Amino acid sequence: MLGAAFAELADASPHFAPRVLSRQQLDVRDVDAVMAQSEGLEGGWIVHCAAKVDVKGCADDPAAARAVIVEGTRNVIALARDSGARLLFPQSFLIYGGGDGLIHESTPPDPLSLYGALKLEAGRLVQDSLADPLVVCMAGFFGGCEADKNFVGRIIPAMHRAIRNGERVFSVGDRVWQPTWTRDLAENALHLMHLNAGGLYHMGSHGEATFHDVAVVIAEALGWSDRLRVERVSSREVAGAEIGPERRPDRAIMACERLRREGRDLQRDWRATLGAYLTHPYFDPYRFGA
Repeated sequence: MLGAAFAELADASPHFAPRVLSRQQLDVRDVDAVMAQSEGLEGGWIVHCAAKVDVKGCADDPAAARAVIVEGTRNVIALARDSGARLLFPQSFLIYGGGDGLIHESTPPDPLSLYGALKLEAGRLVQDSLADPLVVCMAGFFGGCEADKNFVGRIIPAMHRAIRNGERVFSVGDRVWQPTWTRDLAENALHLMHLNAGGLYHMGSHGEATFHDVAVVIAEALGWSDRLRVERVSSREVAGAEIGPERRPDRAIMACERLRREGRDLQRDWRATLGAYLTHPYFDPYRFGA
């Protein structure tokens, strides 16, 4: 999801000449394979998008999750030090426990899930091991079309299937987040890289939304509004199985103060970006009236 956006935008930029490696081409758990990538990196950047982002999958297989998230990051840190490259580490908002207020760069992390705890550990390794890394804590995102395994990518086929099955009502929870397009995240992060920025930034779309709000926008954009009523229910009702290492915050909104204070905020309203994303031809098979 995120890596593809970085690759597309960096390739079109006059400031970068990207070398893009898929997970099939480079396994970050293999330290020898990682260290073999050092040639030509001096003075450049490493964008470390390799991760295991499935919260439930991490809880089900903690050893595999640690191998990718923590040990994989340790190997990438070694590559950065060996090659003389700067490192961009995309951090997750799930290192925070949420709450009623805004999350600030100064807010102490308090992860609820194992995934969040491992991402926090990996991020601290980056900050403790490198002189000037760029750590961008990103809000929950959508993008990548078929690669999207997050909420938007999962809810569209589920809602479409409900319509095909003749259902008229679809229930969606009221958990609150900042739905953010991977394209916007990658563009803003590349902007920071071009400016040689360092340290911690929070990054997320303008505004906030419940999962229900997002589902309503999807229904409108894909022409489903007269076929399916999106019903709002408590997040606890639809996520009651989330316990222990699978838990997510009920509300997680980042203030993104540093980006705005420094005039480096390229983010947009979530409704506008989600609407633009849903015009992609990938979604035509789901669209009614097209």
